Amino acid sequence: MIYSLPPRVLLACLVLLLSGMIQAQTQSVPEPAAEVAPEADSTPDPSDRNQDAPDSDRFDAAFDPALVGLPEFPSSLAAPDAVSKALDLIDARITEKTAAIEAATAEAMLDTSADPDADALERQRKRLLELRRVVQRRAGLTERLTEAERELADRETRLAAMQTGGIALEPPFQVSLLDQARAELTLNQSLAAVAETRIATAEQRLAEAENALTTAVRERRAARDRLTQAETENVQLPEREGLSDALEEARLNEILARQQRMAAEQVRESARLEQRLAELAQAVLAQRIEALQTRVELSREALQARLEELDSTKDRMRAQIETLQHQGDQAEADLYRARQRLAASDRTADQAALEEWVLAHQAEQSAARTSLDSLNAALANLEQMRRLWEQRYQLMHDAETLDLAGVLRQNILDTAAAIREKEAIESRLNSLRSIQLAQERRLLEADLSASLREALETRGAAHALAERHGRELLQTQEALIALLQGMRPQIESVVEQQSWSLQWLHAQETLSEWWEAEWLVIDDQSIRMRELITALAMFMVVLLIVSLIRLGARRALNRRKAPSATEPAGDLRLVLSAVAGNTSQIFVLIAAFYVAMRVSGLAGPTVVAWLWNLLIVAFYIQLGLWANAAMADYFIRKRTRKERRDPSTVTGYGVMMVFFRVGIWLTVLVSLMAYFQYPIAGLLGALGVGSVAVGFALNSILSDVFSSMAIVLDKPFRVGDFVKAGDTVGVIEYTGIKTTRIRSLSGEQVVLSNSDLLSSRIHNFKQFRERRIVFRIGVVYQTPRALLEQIPHMLRDAIEGQPQTRFDRAHFAEYGDFALLFEAVYYVLSPDYGLYMDIQQGVNLGIHQRFEEAGISFAYPTQELILRRGPSISPAVGAAGQAMI
Repeated sequence: MIYSLPPRVLLACLVLLLSGMIQAQTQSVPEPAAEVAPEADSTPDPSDRNQDAPDSDRFDAAFDPALVGLPEFPSSLAAPDAVSKALDLIDARITEKTAAIEAATAEAMLDTSADPDADALERQRKRLLELRRVVQRRAGLTERLTEAERELADRETRLAAMQTGGIALEPPFQVSLLDQARAELTLNQSLAAVAETRIATAEQRLAEAENALTTAVRERRAARDRLTQAETENVQLPEREGLSDALEEARLNEILARQQRMAAEQVRESARLEQRLAELAQAVLAQRIEALQTRVELSREALQARLEELDSTKDRMRAQIETLQHQGDQAEADLYRARQRLAASDRTADQAALEEWVLAHQAEQSAARTSLDSLNAALANLEQMRRLWEQRYQLMHDAETLDLAGVLRQNILDTAAAIREKEAIESRLNSLRSIQLAQERRLLEADLSASLREALETRGAAHALAERHGRELLQTQEALIALLQGMRPQIESVVEQQSWSLQWLHAQETLSEWWEAEWLVIDDQSIRMRELITALAMFMVVLLIVSLIRLGARRALNRRKAPSATEPAGDLRLVLSAVAGNTSQIFVLIAAFYVAMRVSGLAGPTVVAWLWNLLIVAFYIQLGLWANAAMADYFIRKRTRKERRDPSTVTGYGVMMVFFRVGIWLTVLVSLMAYFQYPIAGLLGALGVGSVAVGFALNSILSDVFSSMAIVLDKPFRVGDFVKAGDTVGVIEYTGIKTTRIRSLSGEQVVLSNSDLLSSRIHNFKQFRERRIVFRIGVVYQTPRALLEQIPHMLRDAIEGQPQTRFDRAHFAEYGDFALLFEAVYYVLSPDYGLYMDIQQGVNLGIHQRFEEAGISFAYPTQELILRRGPSISPAVGAAGQAMI
């Protein structure tokens, strides 16, 4: 039968079974002591309930408040006496905690061995004090909500009455009432915008309060479980008392968190009511304006009174201008004297006070000049307002005489100009206020001398004077804007047809309003539409410019590309290749983001400075990437050209690329550190010492490595060349980073270090293009002179009879010891040694053949002894012969 039940029923039975097992286990645990009563945690925790429930003011804890000394703590503060009852309970508990703290302190003074937990009692008392403040705050919020609800009902009644019966005034209506209603409408619109921000802030605070409540509930349950476990395990009494105090503190934290959550709900509800009140106020004012516009008038007496009021204000400002001119002259004289005193002072005088007095008189002079400019601008505004009031009177009584389209166009232009001027005035006042705040902070310093303090106060008074007259100018500017905006609906109501220029002005005004509108508010900082669009536009412009540059570099690279990889390419091609293919997208995005933030004004000075530093780092890294790419392209192309003729260049160029890469990135790192003004002298010294140490340790290895680079760059030989280096003769087989291998004539492989190879004298027999051959040949002394004259021609014929030879000369060189020597010189037009030996053999055979045909004998070392016998000579004849000799 069980298997025939639906799955939902089986799941429900399983849940019930588990619940019964948990409940039976809980009942088997001994209950806590009376001061720690069991808590009804089996009920759903209020923090898990819907916080938007209608009864948001209900206090619904998972334990009895009497456990923390607050019996019958009111579950709701909406009752008349609930607040006073809650405060009385909290005050009584605070009194008990204070007495307990005093008793614990006295016990600690009398008995040093006692260990009263006064700190825990103090923490509980602080929680109770904070709970008292929250309850009082909730009481105030409750009253505010009640008043807001009452006012909301009153405004709804007023709006309904105005919609049915109109306003409680008899026409005609004064134009001042209409202007006042429009000003109030503008104010309420701004209040509604502020209310939206308050609602968002209140919702954020409510979320934080709910998270705090969840944490407090978790901590209270953990403290209860620890105490229950300690009582079950019969832990010592002092430790249980400490756990009991911790549980009481956790319960107080939960009550406090619940009250704070309820207060946050009331704040949110209050913000919503304020927004609703602002919306109803706008509706009431809109209804009032609509009713006033039907029968509004401007009498001659009202106009005259308005003009007299403006004239009175102008007279007052002219009197202020005369006073300011006198103050400016006096400040200029005081400034001259202060500068003279400062120039004539010695080092023992109070230089700081004298310098501050110079600045103070400069501030007085500048404030007088600035105030004069503000009052003159205010007079111009008053004069413009006077003309506008007269124009308004004419508009309401004799509109046919006016060029209404021109009046409306001028009104739109004047309003836009007045609003821009108002923003400029507010910016100047904000800057002046920042200076005043700095002055006020400096006046708070306690070590200021009397003279220096007086100078600072004089300077502050000058700034206050400039601010006061700037506020007067701002008031007249706002009055001018209000008058212009009040006149515009009246002008539009009588203009029958608007020209294209007026429609364009309307479109411009609408676009300007949209351009200046707030799109987003983050941490009370507004982001305007113009700032956002400007930022997006500049971001896209930078990306577009970079894309065009890279596209242009690619096209120029294609036009300048070498026909083959083995042909050289210009330096400009390397730059184009680096820009086109190795521009980092991260660098482009950082640059675009910086330009967007800087131009749009979205980022403050601190963020702009941070972005600039980030851009500098990215730029230096990008320079390293470009240099590395250009270097790699150059060496790869050069290696490709050399590789077919000399495969050994692959290793050498690889070593050079590694060294160049290390040098490039070290240069980038040192340049970055120098830009950010880091102390690089020590780093360079350490690198120098480290380089020297490494150089000494790896002297032989580095010598061979650099020798391999010299072999690649200087190219004294290539793989396959037949060379003679010292006593080694053979063919180059391999050139590496450290060694070069030679296959000797006897067949073995000889390995030489690169440094030893370059230090020896190298004979490269493969580099010469032809061989110069010099040889001598000797003939016997008995050879006739006629044949001797023919021998050079015979030698020439024998040489020229061989292929790939070029005859140089052949001469009778000298008389030898046993031969007449002839010297011949010719060239073999090939470096091949075998070919040379074949040619020399042919020359020798040819000479032998020609000498044999001519009967010329080759000389060889011989000695000839000549013996002669003649008649005997008499002594007389011998003496005569000797006399002749």
